[in-house]
Amino acid sequence: ARCAEAYLTLGDFVADLYDGVVARILSREWKRAGLAADERKKELAGCEELYKQARAAYLAKKKSGAKGSTPSSRRKSNAALSPTGNGKTLQDLEQALNDVYLHKRNLEKVIDMDTKERSNVEKSAVDFLKLALGSFGNALSISDVGEKVNMTKYVYKMVSLWYSGKIEANTVMASVQSKIPSFRFVPLIYQLFSRISKPSKTDAAASQTGDDGEDFQNILHQIMIRLCTEHPYHALVPLITLANGNKIGSGVSGRQSQAYLENVGEGKVGAAREMLEQLREVGPEYVAHLIESYERMCDAYIDLAMAPTQSFHSSRSKYIPLSSMNTKTTTSLDKCLKVGRSTLSCPPCVLTKPPLLRARGDYGEGKTDPIGSERVHGFDPNFSLTETGLHRPKIVQCVGSQGGKFRQLVKGEDDIRQDAVMQQVFGTVNDLLRRHAARGSRQDDVSATVAPAVHCSHHGSSSSLSFANELKIATYHIVPLSPTSGVLEWVDDTLPFGDYLLDRGKKIGAHSKYFPGEWGIGQCRTHFRNAPVGQKRSAYDKVCDHFSPAFRFFFVERFSSTDAWHAARMRYTRSCAASSIVGHVLGIGDRHSQNILINERSGEVVHIDFGIVFEQGKCLATPETIPFRLTRDIIDGMGPCGTEGPFSQAAKATALVLRENASSLLTILSAVVSDPLYKWSVSSLKARKRQRNHDDVEKNVNMTMSEDVAEGENSNDEASRAISKIHQKLQGYEDGTSGESMSVEGQVQFLINAARDPDNLCVLYFGWCPW
Repeated sequence: ARCAEAYLTLGDFVADLYDGVVARILSREWKRAGLAADERKKELAGCEELYKQARAAYLAKKKSGAKGSTPSSRRKSNAALSPTGNGKTLQDLEQALNDVYLHKRNLEKVIDMDTKERSNVEKSAVDFLKLALGSFGNALSISDVGEKVNMTKYVYKMVSLWYSGKIEANTVMASVQSKIPSFRFVPLIYQLFSRISKPSKTDAAASQTGDDGEDFQNILHQIMIRLCTEHPYHALVPLITLANGNKIGSGVSGRQSQAYLENVGEGKVGAAREMLEQLREVGPEYVAHLIESYERMCDAYIDLAMAPTQSFHSSRSKYIPLSSMNTKTTTSLDKCLKVGRSTLSCPPCVLTKPPLLRARGDYGEGKTDPIGSERVHGFDPNFSLTETGLHRPKIVQCVGSQGGKFRQLVKGEDDIRQDAVMQQVFGTVNDLLRRHAARGSRQDDVSATVAPAVHCSHHGSSSSLSFANELKIATYHIVPLSPTSGVLEWVDDTLPFGDYLLDRGKKIGAHSKYFPGEWGIGQCRTHFRNAPVGQKRSAYDKVCDHFSPAFRFFFVERFSSTDAWHAARMRYTRSCAASSIVGHVLGIGDRHSQNILINERSGEVVHIDFGIVFEQGKCLATPETIPFRLTRDIIDGMGPCGTEGPFSQAAKATALVLRENASSLLTILSAVVSDPLYKWSVSSLKARKRQRNHDDVEKNVNMTMSEDVAEGENSNDEASRAISKIHQKLQGYEDGTSGESMSVEGQVQFLINAARDPDNLCVLYFGWCPW
């Protein structure tokens, strides 16, 4: 453990040096110095030419002067020469030659010093890169499985350094990757697989990996083969998804799949398919059987996702037979794992319940259920549709080998890759919160043992640690299967905020139930929408006067005992705080009342639909002016204290954890947003279209989660800008201030005030329902 810690310390130190040198090389000053050096080289070339001319004139003059018979004849000859140089005396030409020579020699010295300095700096960057990669690789190869240090951070850091594009990085990775246990790479599966391509220097993907793309692809290939053979339940589906990269169906709406196809390229699809064939031939026998099972099940999911359902929209029957989706070329989901009357010998795991990660790769070799999951036994023969949406997602129920039943949402005509990425980031944040809470608990234990009296007096200042013990963001599994389809875990016992508060069909919402004489949602939206631009504030105030918040009644209705009511409301308040702060840091927008769910059993909030992230909300046709949703109904559920007390304390605790772990978070986010398959820039045209789709709040539950990618934008610049913005927030800088860095307390209070400010709320899009 100490040896690994020493390697990590060395790696961190050298990586910081490398980042510093790279920042210097990329700085404007360095580029200006390079331009000045180029100018000096051009000046030297001109000086050398001038020196040749001066030397030739001097030698010619000297030669002609030697032929003269007397000094007087030489003086007459000199006086008769033209002013172009031949009219100068030998001494003048010699002086000119010496002047040019000295200037040329000085230029050569300066250029030589500049060249050596720049070469040494660039060489030091390579040396630091190699040493950092080697240090991280050695640490990961010898660290224990139960290491208390967050080793995932260092895997991300090592892979990010490898992606720097230096040939020398490939040399180091080739020597260390085989020593690192494969389970260390599992959290980066999507980021690793997205860079696969056929080893060709002409391939676009190879050009992103430096001058030696073939070596990069060979190393990546070896890592992927290890992942697929040792952790097949985690790695095979992403590989099959990549192999399905050109399956987009027809009539695609929502996110423009063409952008995804351009990023994937035929090279990636072909390389993924070749790797699947290789695994069938040389991999373990059960892995080959698993590939067949997963391919059959994924194809059936995709067929179901893309199947049109318009003919069933007006049907009175809630359930639709899966067999009705059959065609001559497809097999229904409930029969996809059957061969004749028997089932496949090695069934896959439930997609939305992956097994626990096992360091030794002991997943039962296809004979028993992996720990933490169940293998697929079958599917219920019927499915249902969601109530709204242009392309209504299908709700299916997967039956596990141990009798478990798992409801799943099968989505088609939409790319859910961005939502999967956000869930990956949320998982990272939860890990940071958990580690921070564990560290705080150990500190409390030590304090209680060593100095109980001191501990008691200090307990008040440790409130952030106690709140961190219960902070987390609700997550759910999302599995993309192709550019325009995927499977989402159905979050049981939840309903959207809007469904509880507002009338929906024959269902009476809480607002109409408890305030029957006030305006309905339709009247509120119409009044707010029709108000002139200069009167939005007064229109907002009037709507608030006629629409009272009613979310506090949710906890009264769902939790009968006092203890349950109080616990649920505290979980609600803390989850609101954690998701608000993390959502603001990540720039998550479009938080209307249908994109926030409430768990009816625990009271926690669950966020869905992440089509607007990394400050894209500020680029919408009607820009979002608030950091997160903190409307009157959200606050109403927190009780008499409102945003004071538990909410603000939990928000401060979350912000503190993010600040203390800013380096880890930025390292992981840098790897995520630089994923070549992941583009999230929204064009202004699609953004305007997205907001128009909010005109009917009741139709927003299953809205498409993102829109087209802005053509011609530089994805690397966009990724750098997103990371830079997150970094600024983690340092306490916020828009709308005088530019000073705020404390955690000051930043949290500033955000709360901004989220509640009526002047900010009144300029929001009416479909967002800011009242």
